[in-house]
Amino acid sequence: MLLKSSSSVPAEKVTSYNSIGTTIQWFIKAGDVPRFMMRRFAIKPGGHIGVHAHPEEHEIFLLAGEVVLIGVNGSETVARVGDFIYVPPNEPHGYANNGQKEVEFLCVIPKL
Repeated sequence: MLLKSSSSVPAEKVTSYNSIGTTIQWFIKAGDVPRFMMRRFAIKPGGHIGVHAHPEEHEIFLLAGEVVLIGVNGSETVARVGDFIYVPPNEPHGYANNGQKEVEFLCVIPKL
């Protein structure tokens, strides 16, 4: 069993996909477990993670704020606290915080 405090995990700046105002904490990493990894993202007001796609699926749970989900062909949907999101493998996706509160979400991905 692995038990850690989230406050013991450093937040790292996200710069890939032209992202701004975003940090990631790797709660459970590839070397810790055999199948799934868990991250916490925080997006400051006005921040975003640019649209991208990759082979791993995402399971997301929104902890704070409201986030704009940017999908296929630039479509936009708003997710709110308590919402969960599934992003299939290779589907274009991005996230934007157009609100005035920080967005926080957990994201679980499989190890490929």
